[in-house]
Amino acid sequence: MSDKQRPSPARTIEYSFYTPRSLRRKNLWLIRLRWIATTITFSLVLLAHYLIPGKQPLPQLFFTVAALILINLLYTWYHVRHVPSDLKKEMVFVRVQIVIDLFLLTSLIHYSGGIENPFYLFYIFHIIIASTIFEQKSEPFIVTIVAVVFFSTLIFSEYYGLLPHYHIFVGTSYSPLSVFVSLGVFYVTTFVSAYLGVTLVSRHVKVKNLITEKNRQLEESARSKMKLFRFISHELKSPIIAVQSSINVVLDVLGESLTDQSKDLLIRARNRAIQMLNIIKELLELSYERIQDEVIESELVNPCDFLVGLIENERPKAQAKNIEIIQSICACDNKKRLNRFILDKIFSNLISNAIRYTPSGGQVTITTSLTDHRWMFRIADTGIGIASEDMEHIFEEFYRGKNAREFEAVGTGLGMSIVKKFVDQLEGEISVESEPGKGTTVTVNIPLK
Repeated sequence: MSDKQRPSPARTIEYSFYTPRSLRRKNLWLIRLRWIATTITFSLVLLAHYLIPGKQPLPQLFFTVAALILINLLYTWYHVRHVPSDLKKEMVFVRVQIVIDLFLLTSLIHYSGGIENPFYLFYIFHIIIASTIFEQKSEPFIVTIVAVVFFSTLIFSEYYGLLPHYHIFVGTSYSPLSVFVSLGVFYVTTFVSAYLGVTLVSRHVKVKNLITEKNRQLEESARSKMKLFRFISHELKSPIIAVQSSINVVLDVLGESLTDQSKDLLIRARNRAIQMLNIIKELLELSYERIQDEVIESELVNPCDFLVGLIENERPKAQAKNIEIIQSICACDNKKRLNRFILDKIFSNLISNAIRYTPSGGQVTITTSLTDHRWMFRIADTGIGIASEDMEHIFEEFYRGKNAREFEAVGTGLGMSIVKKFVDQLEGEISVESEPGKGTTVTVNIPLK
């Protein structure tokens, strides 16, 4: 096999862990941790003042704590005033916070004993935090280097007398050996912590990238299948409509001259064609529900006029079955921001179901109520109802109750599952009450904007 014929190796696609909003949540997490650290630090300073009186420079310590509080307030103000929209800006915000935190931590260590203070190991917390936040493997090591530079500068400045050293314990010496050992342990601990953090997070990133890529491939495959499915459904719809129209013409023109048997066969064929069209309609709606990026966006709509139009579209079906539609539609003078496409699918499915499963001579009652923030739609029929054992399954795809199958043999069981998913997409609520042989009442509440 030549080089040109060899398949190219699979390309590893890197996905960012963050969106601007998710990274802002990390920023807020840092702010909350800083409030906790400020409270603990303030408490420790007071405790040290009482346990080791006169040993620590309280004004400088309180000034450093006050600076930390002020800076955290500025971070909070920035969060309130600026909506997260740029991932790079949010990442810069994180870097600035960590560098300032390291500087303030160095100041606190300086005023509370320097190398004698075991709390200098708190640098490790920032290194671990950096390992969990930054996606570039080099950045936690950069944070480690910054911490090492800050702490080393402090220690050597105190050792050579450039900065005063505040002793915690009387009689302790600032010997070269103690500096060497302490800094050596500090360097090893910080860099090993950075390495461990980066290693663990990088493994997590690889797994996350793999899962994300597989999900993308699955979504792309499902999208392609749904588009093909939609195309086939459209192609099936046209010939079935042609068959239905031809049967209607024959019944209208030659109905009186046909034998009873022929007329009965044509009527049954027409009913089957109608059932097939209903199935195709539900399958098409399922394909639209699966491809949400093609769903029409919200627009300004008068909900009352919109609903009246839907009812009129379904009225011929009711009249053909001698079913009376009783409607009590609320009045509305203002338009609301609604998703016309989704509402059409919700209400037309519910009205169609009510008519389909109501015997001839029954009633379908439609009532609505409207407030500034919510639109309630209720449809009650005198149909076959739903058995109690079927109620918990009515929103499942392809599920049909026993009495529904007996009343009408052909059906997909998709109608209510589609309705439920569209209602959830609008952040609405749907409830069903039913009693076998007495009818079903479906109530939908849709939030309005």
